Amino acid sequence: AETRIQRLDRCIGLLVDHSDEIAEALRKDFGSRAPAMSKLTDVAGSIGPLRHAKANLKKWMRVEKRAPTPAILGWLGAKAEIHYQPLGVVGVIAPWNFPVNLTFTPLAGILAAGNRAMIKPSEYTPHSSELMARMFRTAFDESEIAVITGGPEVGASFSRLPFDHLLFTGSTSIAYHVMKAAAENLVPVTLELGGKSPVILGEGADVSLAAKRVMNGKTLNAGQICLAPDYVLLPENKRDEFVAQAQDATAKMFPTIKENPDYTSVINLRHYERLRGLLDDAKAKGAKVVEINPAREDFSQQEFYKIPPTLVLDPTDDMKIMKEEIFGPLL
Repeated sequence: AETRIQRLDRCIGLLVDHSDEIAEALRKDFGSRAPAMSKLTDVAGSIGPLRHAKANLKKWMRVEKRAPTPAILGWLGAKAEIHYQPLGVVGVIAPWNFPVNLTFTPLAGILAAGNRAMIKPSEYTPHSSELMARMFRTAFDESEIAVITGGPEVGASFSRLPFDHLLFTGSTSIAYHVMKAAAENLVPVTLELGGKSPVILGEGADVSLAAKRVMNGKTLNAGQICLAPDYVLLPENKRDEFVAQAQDATAKMFPTIKENPDYTSVINLRHYERLRGLLDDAKAKGAKVVEINPAREDFSQQEFYKIPPTLVLDPTDDMKIMKEEIFGPLL
């Protein structure tokens, strides 16, 4: 237990000591990302699980007694217990949207259970990935935690290693390849993939409050988060009110967007074009598109890949935006 607690403490120390560097690396990776948000989501959001594991791991390690099965074994004097043992080496394939959080948060469970880890961060966030590699080298021997950086070929090779367990957070399309590679060595896999997060407003809903909360979730990290709402179901007679309240709430949070360092950019050109394609497809199939652009800025020429929060009204099931996880500031 003492060794596990010490490892968790080292992780917490890395996050505390490097919080400014982490925020700056994430800003560079995204082009525009608020340091305050990064410190909240990637730093503080990682410290919480690590501290929780540290506080509870001695209890988690306790031997648990069980009744022998079949009961006749107990009558003959047999006893049954569960002893929790480390798995061994756990592989972690971390995504780009919250690269620090989704590296350190899994480590809370991995280290608390007495395991070691090998980490493959995303090539889409090179500054953050290189920073984490340097951070871990200062506090851990490679036999405890190793960070392997690189592109898709490195990721494919990493997936084929004979881990004792493999964690992957990312898109469903990549998960097929990860699970197939892991199957070659019968490696148990945990996948945390995408979805179509719905919001449902009933007749008695407070539309103003709901709109504020929905747009807060939709604009956090520019919607590049698995918890971001993808679509809203609400009574038809409340739709126009919701649209107006969403516009008002967004304008108060982001009176300007284009040069506003608090509004996060889309991670890269590929994802920017994918999101623009979802909007083009929706328009072509009859949707009404409402761009929330309070300062009426021109986004055709910009330094980064920013897309204003955009509402797509009356979507139909044949539109790509209703078939795919959005992962961006479109609702």
